[in-house]
Formats: sequence, C-alpha cells, structure tokens
Amino acid sequence: MAVSVLSPREPGLRKKASRDRFSRVLNILLGLLADGTLDCERCCTRFGISLRELQRDLTVLRSLGRDFGFAVSHARGGRVMLERSIGKIAKLGAAQAETAAMLVRIGRALGGPFESEVRSALGDTAGGPGFLDLREPRPSADAAVSATFAVVKEAAAASARLEFSYTTAREGPALRRVEPYLVIARSGRYYLVAFDLARKDWRNFALDAIAPPIRRDGTFAPRKIPERFRREGAVGWIRTGEPLEVTVLVSDTVAGAVTACEWQPEQRVERHADGSASIALRFDDPGEAVRWALRFGADATVLAPLAVAALARETAERIAGNYATNPCRNERVESRR
Repeated sequence: MAVSVLSPREPGLRKKASRDRFSRVLNILLGLLADGTLDCERCCTRFGISLRELQRDLTVLRSLGRDFGFAVSHARGGRVMLERSIGKIAKLGAAQAETAAMLVRIGRALGGPFESEVRSALGDTAGGPGFLDLREPRPSADAAVSATFAVVKEAAAASARLEFSYTTAREGPALRRVEPYLVIARSGRYYLVAFDLARKDWRNFALDAIAPPIRRDGTFAPRKIPERFRREGAVGWIRTGEPLEVTVLVSDTVAGAVTACEWQPEQRVERHADGSASIALRFDDPGEAVRWALRFGADATVLAPLAVAALARETAERIAGNYATNPCRNERVESRR
C-alpha cells in the first residue's frame, strides 16, 4: 500500500508543515513527470529545504511509485531520474484515474499555463464535468501569458537571467533584469517570483504585464527564496513594504461565506452577536487590502488601521464619482438596452 504524504508515521509534523509537504511532493512529482529529471540542489533551493528533507520526499515518491507504476532513481551526480513512466495513467485503477481526471478538469478550469502543465504531466486524460464543476477566471484564448510562461519556465530551469519591459499602473513601462524562480497562479492571473537585480530584492511580476521580447542575460547561482514569498495565503502576498494587520468588518449577509474561507493560515476571526464578523488579515500592500474588502461591496468595512480605512473611503468616493460624473453617458448606455 502506498505511503500517504500526510503519513501517521510522522506524528510530530504540525498541520501546516504537512500541508506544505503535500504541496511540495506533488510539485516534485509533476516536475519529474514533465521533465523526467530533477536537480537536487536546485530543488532544495526552490523549496527552502535541506537535502535530507528532499530525500524523505523522494522516499515517499518511491513508495507511491510501487503502486502507480513508476520508479525514481537514487541520486547520481546530484540528479534523480524518472526511470519508468506511468504510461500516461493508462494502467491506473479506477480511483487513481478518477483523481487524474479531476486534475485535468482543474487545469481546464484555470486554463493557460496551469492546463498545459497538468496535461503535460498526466497526458490528455478525458475528464468529464464530474460532480464538482469549476468556474474560475482564465486567460483569454489569444493571451500571450502561456507563451511568456514557457519562456520564464525554461529560463528558470537553466538558471538564466532575464531582461524585459514591465508595465505597472504606478510607474509605467520600465526595463527589468531579474533572476526567475517560480510562477504563482492567483485568481486567473499568473505571477513570476524573481529576484530584481536593480532593486536587489525579491518581487512578483504579473506575466500579462511583461512585454516581449524577453531576452536572456547570462546565468546566476540560485538563491533561497524567502519564506514570505512562499506563504500560502490567497491574499496578502503582494510584496511592496512591511506587513501590517488589517481588520475588516463583514455584515451578517456575507459573514458566513467570508469566514468559511481560509484566506491566510494565520487569519483571525471574531464573530459577533448580530451575525456579523471581524476578520484580521496581514497585507504588505494597503491597496491589496482595500481591493479585497471592496469585493464584498457595502457588506465590508475596513476598521483598522486608520490609514487603510482612509484609503478605502477615498477609493469608494472615487467609485461613486465615476457614476456621478457625466450622467448623460449612463443614460446613453441605458437607451441601448
């Protein structure tokens, strides 16, 4: 029987450590299925683990391989190899095939790079709608994100520096020279985690804001990615300054939905007698905190800190101004309906 990644043989692992390890082992397996080989040193750098921890993960994969029809070699020259492919899951049992089909459905729902990564790892497994049908934003069919993803992925694998033009609303287009490490998918948008050579600091770069051509500019020795760039929260991951705790009050109408989600592992929730709730989350970027609160419309109010509450009020006033100015334009829109 296969050894679970969350194995009871490791009773000392905390819940978060187990979740992190599950994600790490899955990523290692997908990488092996896609590339057939794994650079041990680069893998340790990417995940911020020791060689001994990597060996434990590979032991788990070897145990899984005995049931699922693949084998992972022992390290030779600092690399391990996928010695026997699983045959694009054709020989897996019903339960395993169902799991793989679910992964394909997830990839299809997220689209773009995510879909290509899953399909390259698992093959073109048929996956019907299933009981759980996903509706997530995904790159449009003509988006250049997939091509950009392929370029930065190849550069990261080769430890190659990149130079490209990057556009932000605040600064406009500017030339960036970076060391690429990994890509994070968030709500249908993809972000490159890279070391910015000019700023001498780590940054996230939205793939859709990177303009071609993307030029290689030498190679680099891999660095250890800071833990704050690996944090698993769905919010609070844009890095622009020092982290601060933001408290948002949500009404009884949306409190159930908001508090049912784990936005961050360290979030704090306080439920109130009237059915409302306060949720405290950590953000580096006040703008991200405001955008997160505004997604719930008038059912969310930023309480603290005061500077973020003031920014939320200012943003709400600007939104109201968009509808107050040029009412004739709104009337013309209505007349077309």
